Amino acid sequence: MTSGHWAGRTVMVTGALGFIGSHFVERLAAEGATVLGLHRTDRPGIREELTARVGDRLRLARVDLGDGQETRAAFRYLAPHIDAVVHCAALDGNAQYKREHSAEILDANVRTTAHLLNCAREFEVDNVLLLSSSEVYCVPRSAPASEDEDVRRSPQYTENGYVLSKIFGEILADHHQRQFATRVFRIRPGNVYGPRDGAAGPRNRVIPSMIARAASGEEIEIWGDGSGTRSFIHVSDLVRCALRVVETGKYDVVNVGSAEEVSILELARLVAAALDVPSHVRTDPARPAGAAVRKLDLTRMCEVIDFELRSLREGLRDTVRWYRDQARTPL
Repeated sequence: MTSGHWAGRTVMVTGALGFIGSHFVERLAAEGATVLGLHRTDRPGIREELTARVGDRLRLARVDLGDGQETRAAFRYLAPHIDAVVHCAALDGNAQYKREHSAEILDANVRTTAHLLNCAREFEVDNVLLLSSSEVYCVPRSAPASEDEDVRRSPQYTENGYVLSKIFGEILADHHQRQFATRVFRIRPGNVYGPRDGAAGPRNRVIPSMIARAASGEEIEIWGDGSGTRSFIHVSDLVRCALRVVETGKYDVVNVGSAEEVSILELARLVAAALDVPSHVRTDPARPAGAAVRKLDLTRMCEVIDFELRSLREGLRDTVRWYRDQARTPL
Protein backbone atom coordinates (compact mmCIF):
# COMPACT_ATOMS: atom_id res chain seq x y z
CA MET A 1 0.00 0.00 0.00
CA THR A 2 1.13 3.56 -0.67
CA SER A 3 1.11 6.20 2.05
CA GLY A 4 0.53 9.24 -0.18
CA HIS A 5 3.58 10.85 1.43
CA TRP A 6 5.51 11.20 -1.83
CA ALA A 7 2.71 12.32 -4.14
CA GLY A 8 3.47 15.72 -5.65
CA ARG A 9 6.98 15.90 -4.16
CA THR A 10 10.22 16.39 -6.06
CA VAL A 11 12.90 13.88 -5.07
CA MET A 12 16.50 13.74 -6.25
CA VAL A 13 17.97 10.23 -6.49
CA THR A 14 21.71 9.82 -7.00
CA GLY A 15 23.01 6.71 -8.73
CA ALA A 16 19.65 6.67 -10.52
CA LEU A 17 20.72 4.14 -13.16
CA GLY A 18 22.49 1.93 -10.65
CA PHE A 19 21.29 -1.24 -9.00
CA ILE A 20 19.63 0.23 -5.90
CA GLY A 21 19.07 3.78 -7.12
CA SER A 22 16.98 2.63 -10.07
CA HIS A 23 14.59 0.86 -7.72
CA PHE A 24 14.19 4.01 -5.64
CA VAL A 25 13.39 5.90 -8.86
CA GLU A 26 10.74 3.38 -9.84
CA ARG A 27 9.09 3.22 -6.42
CA LEU A 28 9.02 6.98 -5.87
CA ALA A 29 7.54 7.61 -9.32
CA ALA A 30 4.90 4.95 -8.68
CA GLU A 31 3.93 6.80 -5.50
CA GLY A 32 3.45 10.07 -7.35
CA ALA A 33 6.80 11.84 -6.96
CA THR A 34 8.67 13.70 -9.66
CA VAL A 35 12.15 12.17 -9.70
CA LEU A 36 15.38 13.91 -10.65
CA GLY A 37 17.74 11.06 -11.43
CA LEU A 38 21.46 11.84 -11.28
CA HIS A 39 23.91 9.38 -12.80
CA ARG A 40 27.55 9.40 -13.83
CA THR A 41 27.68 6.16 -15.84
CA ASP A 42 25.10 5.49 -18.51
CA ARG A 43 23.41 2.09 -18.51
CA PRO A 44 21.24 2.05 -21.66
CA GLY A 45 19.31 -1.09 -20.71
CA ILE A 46 18.37 0.32 -17.31
CA ARG A 47 17.58 3.71 -18.83
CA GLU A 48 15.16 2.11 -21.29
CA GLU A 49 13.56 -0.05 -18.62
CA LEU A 50 13.00 2.91 -16.29
CA THR A 51 11.70 5.14 -19.07
CA ALA A 52 9.16 2.49 -20.04
CA ARG A 53 8.00 2.01 -16.45
CA VAL A 54 8.18 5.58 -15.14
CA GLY A 55 7.52 7.78 -18.16
CA ASP A 56 7.54 11.54 -17.72
CA ARG A 57 7.87 11.38 -13.92
CA LEU A 58 11.63 10.92 -14.35
CA ARG A 59 14.16 13.52 -15.47
CA LEU A 60 17.67 12.12 -15.90
CA ALA A 61 20.87 14.17 -15.79
CA ARG A 62 24.49 13.04 -16.06
CA VAL A 63 26.35 14.62 -13.15
CA ASP A 64 29.73 13.88 -11.58
CA LEU A 65 28.99 14.18 -7.86
CA GLY A 66 32.73 14.18 -7.20
CA ASP A 67 32.75 17.67 -8.74
CA GLY A 68 31.32 20.20 -6.31
CA GLN A 69 30.42 22.71 -9.02
CA GLU A 70 28.54 20.11 -11.08
CA THR A 71 26.65 18.98 -8.01
CA ARG A 72 25.69 22.53 -7.08
CA ALA A 73 24.54 23.24 -10.65
CA ALA A 74 22.28 20.18 -10.53
CA PHE A 75 20.58 21.46 -7.39
CA ARG A 76 20.28 24.99 -8.77
CA TYR A 77 18.90 24.26 -12.23
CA LEU A 78 17.03 20.94 -12.21
CA ALA A 79 14.05 22.06 -10.12
CA PRO A 80 12.75 25.16 -8.30
CA HIS A 81 12.77 23.18 -5.04
CA ILE A 82 13.87 19.68 -4.05
CA ASP A 83 11.87 18.14 -1.22
CA ALA A 84 14.14 15.18 -0.54
CA VAL A 85 17.38 13.55 -1.67
CA VAL A 86 18.01 9.81 -1.78
CA HIS A 87 21.77 9.28 -1.96
CA CYS A 88 22.59 5.87 -3.46
CA ALA A 89 25.60 6.75 -5.63
CA ALA A 90 28.77 5.04 -4.40
CA LEU A 91 31.85 3.30 -5.69
CA ASP A 92 31.48 -0.32 -4.63
CA GLY A 93 32.49 -3.81 -5.65
CA ASN A 94 33.26 -7.31 -4.49
CA ALA A 95 35.77 -8.09 -1.77
CA GLN A 96 38.75 -8.27 -4.12
CA TYR A 97 37.86 -4.98 -5.84
CA LYS A 98 37.51 -3.24 -2.49
CA ARG A 99 40.93 -4.44 -1.35
CA GLU A 100 42.63 -3.33 -4.56
CA HIS A 101 40.92 0.09 -4.82
CA SER A 102 40.65 1.11 -1.18
CA ALA A 103 41.96 4.68 -1.49
CA GLU A 104 40.00 5.37 -4.67
CA ILE A 105 36.75 4.18 -3.09
CA LEU A 106 37.31 6.12 0.13
CA ASP A 107 38.11 9.35 -1.71
CA ALA A 108 35.23 9.11 -4.20
CA ASN A 109 32.52 8.20 -1.70
CA VAL A 110 33.47 10.76 0.95
CA ARG A 111 33.70 13.57 -1.61
CA THR A 112 30.33 12.81 -3.20
CA THR A 113 28.61 12.60 0.17
CA ALA A 114 30.20 15.86 1.34
CA HIS A 115 29.16 17.71 -1.82
CA LEU A 116 25.63 16.35 -1.57
CA LEU A 117 25.17 17.30 2.09
CA ASN A 118 26.55 20.79 1.49
CA CYS A 119 24.11 21.33 -1.38
CA ALA A 120 21.20 19.94 0.62
CA ARG A 121 21.97 22.50 3.32
CA GLU A 122 22.43 25.39 0.89
CA PHE A 123 19.24 24.66 -1.06
CA GLU A 124 17.18 23.87 2.05
CA VAL A 125 16.23 20.30 1.27
CA ASP A 126 13.82 18.98 3.89
CA ASN A 127 15.08 15.39 4.09
CA VAL A 128 18.14 13.44 3.00
CA LEU A 129 18.17 9.65 2.93
CA LEU A 130 21.74 8.35 3.05
CA LEU A 131 22.24 4.75 1.99
CA SER A 132 24.93 3.51 4.36
CA SER A 133 25.90 -0.11 5.10
CA SER A 134 25.74 -2.68 7.87
CA GLU A 135 29.51 -2.93 7.41
CA VAL A 136 29.88 0.16 9.60
CA TYR A 137 29.78 -2.39 12.43
CA CYS A 138 33.44 -3.18 11.85
CA VAL A 139 33.65 -6.06 14.30
CA PRO A 140 31.22 -8.85 13.30
CA ARG A 141 29.31 -10.32 16.23
CA SER A 142 27.15 -13.36 16.74
CA ALA A 143 24.71 -11.20 18.72
CA PRO A 144 22.61 -8.77 16.64
CA ALA A 145 24.21 -5.32 16.32
CA SER A 146 21.91 -2.46 17.27
CA GLU A 147 22.08 1.01 15.75
CA ASP A 148 23.72 2.43 18.89
CA GLU A 149 26.71 0.10 18.62
CA ASP A 150 28.44 2.06 15.89
CA VAL A 151 31.61 4.13 15.61
CA ARG A 152 30.39 6.60 18.23
CA ARG A 153 30.54 3.93 20.91
CA SER A 154 33.33 1.72 19.61
CA PRO A 155 35.71 3.40 17.15
CA GLN A 156 37.43 0.87 14.91
CA TYR A 157 40.01 1.24 12.16
CA THR A 158 39.86 -0.89 9.04
CA GLU A 159 41.92 -1.06 5.85
CA ASN A 160 38.67 -1.37 3.87
CA GLY A 161 38.19 1.99 2.15
CA TYR A 162 34.56 1.25 1.35
CA VAL A 163 33.72 0.66 5.02
CA LEU A 164 35.60 3.79 6.06
CA SER A 165 33.73 5.81 3.43
CA LYS A 166 30.41 4.71 4.89
CA ILE A 167 31.56 5.50 8.44
CA PHE A 168 32.85 8.95 7.46
CA GLY A 169 29.69 9.58 5.44
CA GLU A 170 27.60 8.90 8.53
CA ILE A 171 29.84 11.12 10.65
CA LEU A 172 29.38 13.96 8.15
CA ALA A 173 25.64 13.38 8.17
CA ASP A 174 25.51 13.42 11.95
CA HIS A 175 27.40 16.71 12.14
CA HIS A 176 25.30 18.33 9.42
CA GLN A 177 22.21 17.37 11.35
CA ARG A 178 23.63 18.80 14.57
CA GLN A 179 24.98 22.07 13.14
CA PHE A 180 22.60 22.83 10.28
CA ALA A 181 19.46 20.91 11.32
CA THR A 182 19.44 18.96 8.05
CA ARG A 183 17.36 15.83 8.65
CA VAL A 184 19.52 12.96 7.46
CA PHE A 185 18.14 9.43 7.65
CA ARG A 186 20.90 6.82 7.67
CA ILE A 187 19.88 3.39 6.38
CA ARG A 188 22.21 0.47 7.13
CA PRO A 189 21.22 -2.42 4.86
CA GLY A 190 22.50 -5.93 5.02
CA ASN A 191 23.32 -7.86 1.83
CA VAL A 192 21.09 -6.55 -0.97
CA TYR A 193 20.22 -8.50 -4.11
CA GLY A 194 17.70 -8.42 -6.92
CA PRO A 195 17.09 -7.30 -10.51
CA ARG A 196 19.52 -4.88 -12.19
CA ASP A 197 22.53 -5.99 -10.17
CA GLY A 198 25.33 -6.42 -12.70
CA ALA A 199 26.85 -9.87 -13.12
CA ALA A 200 29.95 -8.95 -15.09
CA GLY A 201 33.30 -7.40 -14.18
CA PRO A 202 35.38 -7.13 -11.01
CA ARG A 203 32.74 -5.17 -9.08
CA ASN A 204 30.00 -7.81 -9.17
CA ARG A 205 28.39 -9.06 -5.98
CA VAL A 206 27.93 -12.61 -4.79
CA ILE A 207 24.42 -13.46 -6.02
CA PRO A 208 24.71 -12.16 -9.61
CA SER A 209 28.12 -13.82 -9.84
CA MET A 210 26.61 -17.13 -8.70
CA ILE A 211 23.73 -16.78 -11.17
CA ALA A 212 26.07 -16.11 -14.08
CA ARG A 213 28.33 -19.06 -13.31
CA ALA A 214 25.54 -21.55 -12.57
CA ALA A 215 23.59 -20.50 -15.68
CA SER A 216 26.60 -21.12 -17.90
CA GLY A 217 27.23 -24.55 -16.37
CA GLU A 218 30.35 -23.48 -14.49
CA GLU A 219 31.18 -24.32 -10.90
CA ILE A 220 30.24 -21.75 -8.30
CA GLU A 221 33.44 -20.86 -6.49
CA ILE A 222 33.12 -20.07 -2.78
CA TRP A 223 35.98 -18.56 -0.83
CA GLY A 224 36.56 -20.35 2.46
CA ASP A 225 34.55 -23.41 3.40
CA GLY A 226 31.14 -21.83 2.77
CA SER A 227 29.99 -22.09 6.38
CA GLY A 228 29.80 -18.33 6.97
CA THR A 229 26.23 -17.08 7.25
CA ARG A 230 24.59 -13.98 5.80
CA SER A 231 21.14 -12.49 5.57
CA PHE A 232 19.92 -11.09 2.24
CA ILE A 233 17.21 -8.53 1.53
CA HIS A 234 15.56 -8.06 -1.84
CA VAL A 235 16.19 -4.60 -3.26
CA SER A 236 12.50 -3.74 -3.57
CA ASP A 237 12.00 -4.56 0.13
CA LEU A 238 15.01 -2.39 1.04
CA VAL A 239 13.48 0.53 -0.88
CA ARG A 240 10.08 0.13 0.78
CA CYS A 241 11.69 -0.08 4.23
CA ALA A 242 13.89 2.97 3.64
CA LEU A 243 11.03 5.12 2.39
CA ARG A 244 8.90 4.09 5.37
CA VAL A 245 11.70 5.27 7.68
CA VAL A 246 11.47 8.73 6.11
CA GLU A 247 7.66 8.72 6.08
CA THR A 248 7.37 7.90 9.78
CA GLY A 249 10.31 10.09 10.86
CA LYS A 250 10.64 8.04 14.03
CA TYR A 251 14.33 7.13 13.79
CA ASP A 252 17.33 8.71 12.09
CA VAL A 253 19.42 5.52 11.94
CA VAL A 254 17.86 2.19 11.04
CA ASN A 255 19.22 -1.26 10.23
CA VAL A 256 17.42 -2.83 7.27
CA GLY A 257 17.69 -6.51 6.56
CA SER A 258 16.12 -9.92 6.86
CA ALA A 259 16.04 -12.23 9.85
CA GLU A 260 16.47 -15.17 7.45
CA GLU A 261 20.06 -16.43 7.56
CA VAL A 262 21.74 -18.85 5.17
CA SER A 263 25.28 -20.11 4.76
CA ILE A 264 27.12 -19.17 1.58
CA LEU A 265 27.13 -22.85 0.64
CA GLU A 266 23.35 -23.05 1.02
CA LEU A 267 22.98 -19.81 -0.93
CA ALA A 268 24.77 -21.40 -3.89
CA ARG A 269 22.33 -24.33 -3.77
CA LEU A 270 19.34 -21.97 -3.63
CA VAL A 271 20.64 -20.07 -6.66
CA ALA A 272 20.99 -23.31 -8.62
CA ALA A 273 17.47 -24.32 -7.57
CA ALA A 274 16.04 -20.96 -8.73
CA LEU A 275 17.72 -21.57 -12.11
CA ASP A 276 16.56 -25.20 -12.13
CA VAL A 277 20.08 -26.42 -12.87
CA PRO A 278 22.38 -28.86 -11.05
CA SER A 279 24.35 -27.40 -8.17
CA HIS A 280 28.11 -27.53 -8.79
CA VAL A 281 30.02 -25.84 -6.00
CA ARG A 282 33.74 -25.65 -5.28
CA THR A 283 35.12 -24.23 -2.05
CA ASP A 284 38.56 -22.69 -1.70
CA PRO A 285 39.60 -22.69 1.98
CA ALA A 286 42.87 -20.90 1.13
CA ARG A 287 41.06 -17.71 0.12
CA PRO A 288 39.58 -15.22 2.63
CA ALA A 289 35.96 -15.94 3.46
CA GLY A 290 35.08 -12.74 5.33
CA ALA A 291 33.20 -12.60 8.61
CA ALA A 292 31.80 -15.87 9.91
CA VAL A 293 28.54 -14.15 10.82
CA ARG A 294 27.01 -10.68 10.75
CA LYS A 295 23.67 -10.13 12.48
CA LEU A 296 21.57 -6.99 12.71
CA ASP A 297 19.10 -5.93 15.35
CA LEU A 298 15.97 -5.26 13.27
CA THR A 299 13.76 -3.94 16.09
CA ARG A 300 13.54 -0.41 14.72
CA MET A 301 12.82 -1.58 11.19
CA CYS A 302 10.02 -3.83 12.38
CA GLU A 303 8.47 -0.92 14.28
CA VAL A 304 8.12 1.25 11.19
CA ILE A 305 7.24 -1.14 8.35
CA ASP A 306 3.73 -2.49 7.78
CA PHE A 307 4.49 -5.33 5.34
CA GLU A 308 6.31 -8.66 5.24
CA LEU A 309 9.64 -9.11 3.50
CA ARG A 310 9.76 -11.67 0.74
CA SER A 311 11.62 -14.92 1.39
CA LEU A 312 15.04 -15.52 -0.13
CA ARG A 313 13.67 -18.32 -2.33
CA GLU A 314 10.96 -16.05 -3.71
CA GLY A 315 13.40 -13.18 -4.20
CA LEU A 316 15.89 -15.38 -6.05
CA ARG A 317 13.16 -16.57 -8.42
CA ASP A 318 12.27 -12.93 -9.13
CA THR A 319 15.91 -12.09 -9.73
CA VAL A 320 16.43 -15.00 -12.11
CA ARG A 321 13.31 -13.99 -14.08
CA TRP A 322 14.80 -10.55 -14.61
CA TYR A 323 18.10 -11.93 -15.89
CA ARG A 324 16.21 -14.18 -18.28
CA ASP A 325 13.98 -11.35 -19.50
CA GLN A 326 16.91 -9.02 -20.07
CA ALA A 327 19.15 -11.75 -21.53
CA ARG A 328 22.05 -10.41 -19.45
CA THR A 329 23.34 -13.92 -18.88
CA PRO A 330 22.92 -17.00 -21.09
CA LEU A 331 20.15 -18.57 -18.99
